[in-house]
Amino acid sequence: MKKDKSLNDEQNLAVYSRGSSILVSAPAGSGKTKILVNRMMSLIEDDHVSVDSLLVLTFTKAAALEMKQRLVESLNKRIHVVDDSLKVHLEKQKILLNDAYITNFHSFCSDLLSQYGYTIHLDSKFEILENPTLIKENILNQCLEKWVQEKEFYDFYQENYTGYQFNSFKEILFQLDNLSHTVYHFDDYLDQVKIKLYDRVINDQTIEDTPFEKPLKKLLHEAFQEAYDSYLKLEDYCQTYGLGFYFEETKKLPAPHTVLENYFQNLKECINQGKYFSMGIEIEKHRAASYKDVDDSIKETYKSLLDQTKNTFSKAYQKCMPSSIEELSEVLKVSYRHLEIYLKYLKEFQKKYQAYKKSLSYLDFNDLEQYTLQLLSENQGVAQTLYQQFHEIMIDEYQDTNEIQENLILLISRFQEPEINRFMVGDMKQSIYRFRKADLDIFNEKYLTYGLEDNNQRIDLKFNYRSNKIVLDSINYIFNAIMDRRYGGLEYDNDPHAQLNYDFLRKEKCDTDEKLQKAMLRYDQEKRFDSEIMLVLKPEDETVDMIEYEAKMIGKKIHEMVGHLELDFYTGNRLAKYQDVVVLMRNVANFITYKKVFDAISIPNLIVLTKGFFESNEILDCVYFLKALDNCLDDLALISLLKGNYKKTRFDENWLYLHKIENTSMYDSLKQAADQEAIDFLNYYHEMQEFARNHPVYEVLEKFIKENEYDLFISSLYNGKQRYANVQLLIEMLKADEGLSLYQIVHKFEQTMTLGIDYKPATLSSDGDAVTFMTIHQSKGLEFPIVIVNQMNHQFNFSDGKAPLIQDKNLGIILNPHQKQNLGDFQNVLIEYPHPLRGIFSTVLDNETINEEMRILYVALTRASQKLVLTGGLKEINMIEKWQKQVIDYALDASCHLLPATIRKSNQMLNWIMLALIRHPDFIQQCIDLSLFDEKIKNYYDLDQVKNNALQLKLYQENTMQLNTCHSKFHTSIIDVHTIDEYIYPTSQIENNDRELYLKNSQFNYQNKAPFDKTVAVTSIIDDGNRFFERDDEENESLMKATDRGTLVHLFLELYPLDKELNFEECFQNIIQRSLFNEEARTLLNQYKVHLESFIESDIYQLMLKSSYCYKEKEFSFLNENKQIIHGIFDVLCINEDKITIIDYKTDTLAKNSSDELLKELHQGQMYYYKKIMKQIFPNKEVEAIVYYLHIHRYVTL
Repeated sequence: MKKDKSLNDEQNLAVYSRGSSILVSAPAGSGKTKILVNRMMSLIEDDHVSVDSLLVLTFTKAAALEMKQRLVESLNKRIHVVDDSLKVHLEKQKILLNDAYITNFHSFCSDLLSQYGYTIHLDSKFEILENPTLIKENILNQCLEKWVQEKEFYDFYQENYTGYQFNSFKEILFQLDNLSHTVYHFDDYLDQVKIKLYDRVINDQTIEDTPFEKPLKKLLHEAFQEAYDSYLKLEDYCQTYGLGFYFEETKKLPAPHTVLENYFQNLKECINQGKYFSMGIEIEKHRAASYKDVDDSIKETYKSLLDQTKNTFSKAYQKCMPSSIEELSEVLKVSYRHLEIYLKYLKEFQKKYQAYKKSLSYLDFNDLEQYTLQLLSENQGVAQTLYQQFHEIMIDEYQDTNEIQENLILLISRFQEPEINRFMVGDMKQSIYRFRKADLDIFNEKYLTYGLEDNNQRIDLKFNYRSNKIVLDSINYIFNAIMDRRYGGLEYDNDPHAQLNYDFLRKEKCDTDEKLQKAMLRYDQEKRFDSEIMLVLKPEDETVDMIEYEAKMIGKKIHEMVGHLELDFYTGNRLAKYQDVVVLMRNVANFITYKKVFDAISIPNLIVLTKGFFESNEILDCVYFLKALDNCLDDLALISLLKGNYKKTRFDENWLYLHKIENTSMYDSLKQAADQEAIDFLNYYHEMQEFARNHPVYEVLEKFIKENEYDLFISSLYNGKQRYANVQLLIEMLKADEGLSLYQIVHKFEQTMTLGIDYKPATLSSDGDAVTFMTIHQSKGLEFPIVIVNQMNHQFNFSDGKAPLIQDKNLGIILNPHQKQNLGDFQNVLIEYPHPLRGIFSTVLDNETINEEMRILYVALTRASQKLVLTGGLKEINMIEKWQKQVIDYALDASCHLLPATIRKSNQMLNWIMLALIRHPDFIQQCIDLSLFDEKIKNYYDLDQVKNNALQLKLYQENTMQLNTCHSKFHTSIIDVHTIDEYIYPTSQIENNDRELYLKNSQFNYQNKAPFDKTVAVTSIIDDGNRFFERDDEENESLMKATDRGTLVHLFLELYPLDKELNFEECFQNIIQRSLFNEEARTLLNQYKVHLESFIESDIYQLMLKSSYCYKEKEFSFLNENKQIIHGIFDVLCINEDKITIIDYKTDTLAKNSSDELLKELHQGQMYYYKKIMKQIFPNKEVEAIVYYLHIHRYVTL
């Protein structure tokens, strides 16, 4: 086999091996792009393969473009040195390269459909629908308008939901829609879910051979092993410290050791025999402990170990195991009936969406892959043509492939025998796109089997050429301690192919032992590139913005490095610049905080924004507003503005439908509408246009957002802080382009957004030489001399396992069952019961989240070429002791590099980092000499226990460093916030008070997302019809046209604007003439008009008008003392600086002379809960509740 001296042995294998499919496992920095390009060149030059007979697939256009550019460079180099016959061949390849399939998956699919789409009746002149989110939302709303008139939907909705906003229903439908686009043959998948999950349990009354049996058995076995390890440790501990009572029985009771030994023996037997419902074994009573002359610390450790031994398995069992097969069977019957209904509506929605796209010749990105699958499956001619064309198929970043993409490749490569060889390059440790449904099992299956069979080969690249040895060894040290198959998804310490290795031969030219020893000595003495951990400590009983202080701490570190740190490892001639530094964040929510801090301390900075930024709804809203302002005839933009959540411009969809004139623009239709609402909008619109002519665009957007309270609206949504940060970033971008006109800005955005899913990221910069902020996902594939990874204490997002609908490709799909019943003081309430399988499903999904977060950490750390800095926040100083104690109790012996699974299950990266470092010699020494802490911390706290623990760890510390960890170097600093204030002047408050107030308010909507025993939806103690629609005798009566008085009154008052200048009669008539009220509803409202008008003239309505913030029909979720989630809706919520007022209006028919005591008593229980909810959110504000009885025009305050 040919060899290239510039490549190592494994790289040569990857470039020159032939005759089989090859999987290349390429760790970070191992040169995968280099080998892809070199292999293409080898095939072209050595095998005389034509470049257009190679199918090279990537996941981004940027990666494909880079490969093409590198291939052109290689061709140009070789053309000048080869003989004439080969020169002609290479020159030809340069011409063919323009049309070669070196592209991303979506572009490949798009090209195929453009060429051959007509064979499956697809218009070849289709356009790509870049951002279908708004269109999907509109189409689903149209579907809902039809469905609400159907009895089946009414009954289903009433059985499962409160209120009439449909948001939760839509969320589930969109979740199923997303799933349908990532599973190959979705209908077949659903059939298998029914057969293997639902039918198996319901019909056969067993959980054996169900999709969840294997993970259930695995989880129970792991829990058993953890518990048994604790048992062995407890036994050893009692022997070591002479706790004889543990082994001795009394006359009446057996010894704890005997009881636990029998317990584990019985448990093991049940697990081995698959007796799942018999594993809830009670532990027998045993003799009590005798603590005479026993030290308190020994006593506490004994109690802790005994508790872990007894409870570890039982907790896992109770969480994951259904109580009985009968209960599980009954719940599955109900939930499958509901799932079928959701799927029915999903098909209707998808059919309407597809029809819409077909009418306009649109395809979205999901269509590209789905239609290509259809094309290759149904049209043998196309598959045959491609099979005959391609000599080899290459896939870059193979770990990110999903099931549909894998099957697309196989339909070509396995069209007939012999199959086309595939060359797949990737790294499981860098699989971080689970949210895109990347399927790591596809790579993993080949990783475990390739090389064991004759027809394929696995090649492991083992050297990293990006980073110096200190960085590599530091990363190895951390991941040796935390990553294995259980957490992380693959072995690290036990798999030498997974670890990062330094190539002394090629990087240091160490071709003799003497040179190698000199290089090793140089690394021994090197101190510049020690990896640093910097933690800011929050003082007790103080409220500070930890993000801001962490940013200041990082800023100080950057100032220390720039202009001082010598980055050139050998000569020291190059000093660090700002542009050498990147700050990696888990998400963009805190970009603005960092930017403002860095601006204040004179650090030039650059923010990189991803594609996802311009796809977020809040950014699209802002862009559409600017487009509508720029061009009044842009109907899509103007209608988006009219339907948006804006205080001054929002119109009802039915109004727009009724007033839109056919073949006339929306703008001209508004001009012709004899309606005050239209006149007011046009006046405001023209006012904004005039303002835009004389002000920078960023001021225009700021004015619009403030006047329409759009920032408050997005802050109240799920992930509101992130959305608010996105809008602030957009404004900062506009400030950077202050010299551009509105037209130029709109044109620039249009260009950016039409470049597709892989456009060049937008940047926000204050200088050419600037520190870069980007997310960890954005940084993948890049390298930087100095990498700062911040917010290591950021909590992981486990929302997948807490959603109303939980789905997993392997396990199936489940839904929580619902039931209406009376519950204590509450009547006709909706109870949501946790699905018996939710425990196992959520545990599997949570573990997948933990695995991916560990891989995200790996991606972040491997971006650094010269130096790593990891930062975070500590809420309490005793966390150091806690980490030390965990290691002392479970992993004192450093010769066992991997920490026990018990302490590796975490909800933040900081735990992993610190637990890994606790046994490192550098950290131990810093604890002993207390150089870990700044002087203020040493003065505040007693740190003797930290020192004593470190001495104990050092006593057991062995010199167990391996070749690839021996130069791991760490320096840890724990810094008090007051110390930070001393070296950087504090910046001004970053977020204004209004925003802080609103964010605090918005949090209650998502206060309790985790599953509990059950959840309850509150309406009223006396069911006055305020929330539930009572269906008429007519089967097709609409939800929104129901004649229930309470429902209609609440709906009317929700629609009635908060405006003291309005004429009640005109406004009343305008509202009831809307199409969502039928004639009977209008009659009822007219009969009730006098009560509504009295309310509008009341003191309570005036209170609403004068409030700083007033919200109608505000949904909430609240965890009560019985671990039930109370779901409900505030009629009105008024928020002021010093007081929160809850207003609830009732339609009860009561006597006018009813006493205040009676009026209070009627709804006291409901108001008690309402006040309790708001008091939790606003503990420092007065909270009052007002019940307004519309029928008698009276109110009471509770």
